[in-house]
Amino acid sequence: MLNCKPPRGTHTIGAALAAAILSTALTGCWYSPPNPALDNYLKGALSAERGQLDEALNSLNKAIEKNPQLGLAFVARGDVYKQKGDYAKAAQDFEEATRIEPFNFNANYQLGLMYQYLKKYAESVRAYQKAVEIRPLDPEANMNLATVFVQNGEPLRGVSYAQRAVTGAPDDPNTHANLGILYAQLGYSELAVQSLKSSIELNSKQPEVYLNLAQEYIKASKFEQARQVLETARDIAPTTAIYERLGLVCYKLKRFADAREAYRQALQLHPDYFQALNGLGVIAMSQSLSTDPPSIDLAKEALGYWDRSLKIQPQQPVIQQLVNKYSAGK
Repeated sequence: MLNCKPPRGTHTIGAALAAAILSTALTGCWYSPPNPALDNYLKGALSAERGQLDEALNSLNKAIEKNPQLGLAFVARGDVYKQKGDYAKAAQDFEEATRIEPFNFNANYQLGLMYQYLKKYAESVRAYQKAVEIRPLDPEANMNLATVFVQNGEPLRGVSYAQRAVTGAPDDPNTHANLGILYAQLGYSELAVQSLKSSIELNSKQPEVYLNLAQEYIKASKFEQARQVLETARDIAPTTAIYERLGLVCYKLKRFADAREAYRQALQLHPDYFQALNGLGVIAMSQSLSTDPPSIDLAKEALGYWDRSLKIQPQQPVIQQLVNKYSAGK
């Protein structure tokens, strides 16, 4: 699935804090009147950097009381609320920051991210679109905007933004992978394969990207290519999903012993992985039906796997139909 990311850096206030400190330092050789709002902002920002979130909120509240037009303080307080998991309050502060400073990229980006977390997708789109107006090729803002369109059931509207994310970060394997996943969701298989391969060329240690690439090969009935890709993914970091897909392609290639082993490996990692049980059942029933007369023992084995699968996940109408169909010969 597409991933939304926070902007570069751990917190949003670092660059703004550095700028504020630099400004103070540059004017330090001249007399300047006390500025309680800025002083409280700096105190709050430093507390936040140290992880002292309650102290940070106290100081930032004072800064905003002293100067309700201090956009930096709203951004900093919004970041503190975000770290505390209060996305609604964070969104309110980032919204106010964008009112005070309409062309503040970080405030608009963070506002989009908060609304995305809150599943307020229309509001998130507006905020991200403003962010990419300010920085047209920012990879995170563009990719997150593409992700919001996917989450809102409008993946086609996200394509141009995902493409821009790749343009903005051509050496980032994640942008290529996310674009490939988006192409796959839209049914653009050849484009999906190209983008996923580009991601792997940039970073060959991505088992999930290999899994997505294998899925495109499976859709195209290119089972040998899928097998090779899945075996590479398995060697990097074996997972239940990788073993289950490997079992499927080995079955399609009539490599039944390899298919059984892959499904069993999936069950060793996750004993309740019902998809692997279904696969073992399909292999057993296929082998049963390939003999003359059909093997009763293999048919019983298949039904046993499917019964176990249905106990784990009852809502499987296709598997239930198979059980009903072959139970008479059990």
